[in-house]
Amino acid sequence: MKKYTSILCCILFLTIDAQTDTLIFRNIKKVETNEYVFNIPDAWKPQNHLDREMRDQRFEFTDVGLPHVINNAPLTAFFTLRYLPCDAQSVADSFIISEFKSYPDRVAPPDFDYTTDTVVIASGESAFFYHTHYYRRTKASNFTRYDMVVYSEKRKTAYMLTATFQYKDPNYILEADLRLKAYVLRIYKTLLLR
Repeated sequence: MKKYTSILCCILFLTIDAQTDTLIFRNIKKVETNEYVFNIPDAWKPQNHLDREMRDQRFEFTDVGLPHVINNAPLTAFFTLRYLPCDAQSVADSFIISEFKSYPDRVAPPDFDYTTDTVVIASGESAFFYHTHYYRRTKASNFTRYDMVVYSEKRKTAYMLTATFQYKDPNYILEADLRLKAYVLRIYKTLLLR
């Protein structure tokens, strides 16, 4: 019995440790169009839609499960879902990479540009997941970006989800401390393409 209690405690600890602030996920809302649906915390604030068809979405989630200030500077957070009509996943992947590399004032840490991974979304497709961080001289701030790109063969369209965090932390330690990757993946994995 003691052995099982120990195993159960380990599983519980790993589950708690792997989650972000679960209180923000108590009240969620669905964001739906004819092409997709995904879930976000109800406290996320919608911004102006990027196009009139409402296919693209933009939300601010500053202060939602995140501290307001880091290193005596504000921490801001934004999310966008955009679409790109194209004939292949690689077109959208190249678009995302060139986008975050295109800032002329971008300074990436030595020996780090970006990392890639794969994520399976709610509708079963495999998506490419990109993580990068950098300093921008004109903003005098550090940025962390998590991009997910998934291609719909049916619609000949790539869907690009981007979470951007702006803050001051030249060592990027807050990424791990605040579990930013776990936070965004909890949203990204709910994407269901129709």
